[in-house]
Amino acid sequence: MMKKLFLTTTGILFLLVTASAQSRLYLSLGANLIRPTDEAFRSIYGNQALYPELAIAVRVAGGFCLTGHLGQFTRKGTTPELGFETQGKQGYIAAGLGYLQRISSGFCVQADVGAAAMRFSEDALDTLIQGNEWGFLTNGGIYYMPEEGQGFFLGLKFGYLAAKATDIASEVAGDQPVRLGGFKVALSIGIKLFDTD
Repeated sequence: MMKKLFLTTTGILFLLVTASAQSRLYLSLGANLIRPTDEAFRSIYGNQALYPELAIAVRVAGGFCLTGHLGQFTRKGTTPELGFETQGKQGYIAAGLGYLQRISSGFCVQADVGAAAMRFSEDALDTLIQGNEWGFLTNGGIYYMPEEGQGFFLGLKFGYLAAKATDIASEVAGDQPVRLGGFKVALSIGIKLFDTD
């Protein structure tokens, strides 16, 4: 499911770029720090996780953009009572709509919101639990993007990623709902392509 969503999103964004001479394509790679929402996850894997995120935005009309995000974080920990090693993983592909506005000759602000296809897994006690859930991702940030620059930009973004998985491993330990995602902050570097202004 996530692979199909990613390929579809990539294809749509590519077609929009090639179809409109006025479009701009923004690609960025960020270092994200997330605080997982789920208390049980934090008790095993810690209060934060650092991971990379790839982001793409295509300006389609005025300041409106189509956006996409791809990220994944993995944490290792130990079970609280027995101390066995365990590994938890969460990943997502998101697509949505955003708005980019220049506020000075050097800075722009952007906000976006979209649907997120999230995949999660936990490997503990020789048991692998995994699944997929739909949620949402929202971001707001500021970019250092000089008008006279060479197409490169720097960004500081704040966001929230959320989904809820229910009935996790009910055959093993009963109903165990899990809240996926959390609040995140990112520092990113990117490049602006197809600048026609």
